[in-house]
Amino acid sequence: MARLSSEAKVGLFVIIGIIILVFMSLRVGGIRFMRAEGYELYVRFDSAAGLDKDVSVQVAGVEVGRVRDITLEDYKAKVVLMIRKDVKIGTDFVAVLTTHGVLGERYIDLIPGSPNAPLLEPGGEITRTKAYTDIEKFITIMSDVAGDIKEVSRSFASVFGGAEGEATIKEIVVNIQDLTDRINRMVAANDEKFGRTMDNFERFSQLLREEGPEIAGGLRNITDNLNQIIAENRDTLKGSINNFETASLKLEKTMDAVNRLVGNVESKIEESVSSIKSITEKIDRGEGTIAKLLNDPTTHKNINTALSGVNDYLGRIKKFKVFLGYRGEYLADAEDTKSYFSLRLQPKADKYYLVEVVDDPRGSRSIETKDVTQGGTTTTTKEVKTLDEFKFSVQVAKRFGDLTLRGGILESTGGVGADFYLWDDNIKFTFEAFDFDEERNPHYKAGLTYNINRYFFITGGYDDFASKIDLDSYYLGAGFQFEDEDIKYLLGSIPIPK
Repeated sequence: MARLSSEAKVGLFVIIGIIILVFMSLRVGGIRFMRAEGYELYVRFDSAAGLDKDVSVQVAGVEVGRVRDITLEDYKAKVVLMIRKDVKIGTDFVAVLTTHGVLGERYIDLIPGSPNAPLLEPGGEITRTKAYTDIEKFITIMSDVAGDIKEVSRSFASVFGGAEGEATIKEIVVNIQDLTDRINRMVAANDEKFGRTMDNFERFSQLLREEGPEIAGGLRNITDNLNQIIAENRDTLKGSINNFETASLKLEKTMDAVNRLVGNVESKIEESVSSIKSITEKIDRGEGTIAKLLNDPTTHKNINTALSGVNDYLGRIKKFKVFLGYRGEYLADAEDTKSYFSLRLQPKADKYYLVEVVDDPRGSRSIETKDVTQGGTTTTTKEVKTLDEFKFSVQVAKRFGDLTLRGGILESTGGVGADFYLWDDNIKFTFEAFDFDEERNPHYKAGLTYNINRYFFITGGYDDFASKIDLDSYYLGAGFQFEDEDIKYLLGSIPIPK
C-alpha cells in the first residue's frame, strides 16, 4: 500500500470532517435520504412510563416492528410504530403495554382479533389499548393497604392488648365454642321431634278451623259443669289452693337462687370490662411494647421511609441495562486483527459507562536506530517494531440528541471520542483521539458502523491516520452486542445434562 504524505493525510481528515458536518446538518434539518422499510401506525396510551424509543413491537412473542417515536398529544402519549411490510394489522387488534418479566424492559404486544376484520391503512390508529400495572403502582397500593391494616390493628390493640386482654379473648372464644357445640347437639337431638310437632300443630289448626263452632259449644258446657263442681266441692278446692301456695314459695326460693347466679355472672362481666379498660389506659399512656409500636410516630415514619426506599430502588433497577459485546477489526497494513471485548453499563437512556479489554497486535511500539556505513558514508535508519499487547479502556459517555460524547481512558491512555447517529441509530460515525505523543502525533481514528439488526453490525474506517511512524492503516470488521435480557434468554435455552 502506497504511503500518503502528511499533507494528504491532513486533507483526508478534513474531508471526513466535512462529510460528518454535512450529515449532521442534514440530520438536524430533518432531511432523510431513505426511509425505513415498513409502514407506520400509531397508538395512544394514558401513560407510556418506562417505554423507550426503538423497543420491540411483538405479535405472539415474535418481533414485527419497533417503536419509532413517542410524543405528547392532548395530554396522552402518542406512540408511533414502524411495522414490517409483510405483517398486516387489523382494526380490532389490541395494543398492550407490558414488561419482560418483573424487572425487564417495557415493550408493546399486539393481540390479534378476528381474522376477518378490516386491515389498518398506513398511518392508521390502533384504538384498543391495555396497560398492565407496573411495580411502582403495586408498591404504592400495598403501602396504602399496610397503612389501613395498621389503623385496624391499632384499634384492635387498644381494646385487647397485653396478657390480660389475650386471656380474656381466649376465655370468650372457648365459651362461644362450648355454646355452639351445645346448640348443635340440642338441634340434632330434637330435629325430628320439632318436625312432628309442627305437623301436629298444622293438623290441629285445620281441625280447629273446621270444627270451631262445635268446640265452642262444648267449652260452654264444660264451663257450666265446672262451676257446678266448684260449688259442690268448695272445701276440697281450698286445700288445692293451699298446695298451690306451697308450690309458689318453692318457686320463689328457686328464683332467688337463680338471681344470685345471675349476680355472679354480672360480677365476672364487670371484672372483664374493667380489665379491658385497664389495658386500654395502659396503651394510651404508652406502657408496654404494643403501645410503643402503635403510638410512636417514629415507627410509622420508618415504615414509610423503608417502603419509599424499596420503591426507588426497584425503579432504578428496572431502568438499568447491561450490554456485552465483541468486535474485531482487520488492519490491512498490519495484516492482523485487533479485538475489543466490551461491557456497557447504562443506568439511563442518555448516559452509560463503557469498559473494554483490547487485544492490539501493534500495542507495544518501539523505535530502533541503526547506523549503516557504505563506501565511507554512514547512514542512520529508524525501524519501528510492534508487539502484541492487551490494553483496557474505561469511558463515561453522555448523549445529546444524535450526538454522544465520550471521555476517559482509551487503550490505556487518556483520550476523548464522539459518536454521531443517523437513520434511527442504524448508522454511527465515530471519531477518537488518544495517546497524545508529540514525537509520533496523537492517535486519531475515524470510522463508520452499520447495524445489520439489534445484535450484529459491521464497521470500517482509518486507524492512526496522522501517525509519523507509518502505523496508519485502513480496517474492516464486524461484531455483536447482547443485552442482559438476551443473555438470560440464551442461558435459559442451554440444555442441562442429566
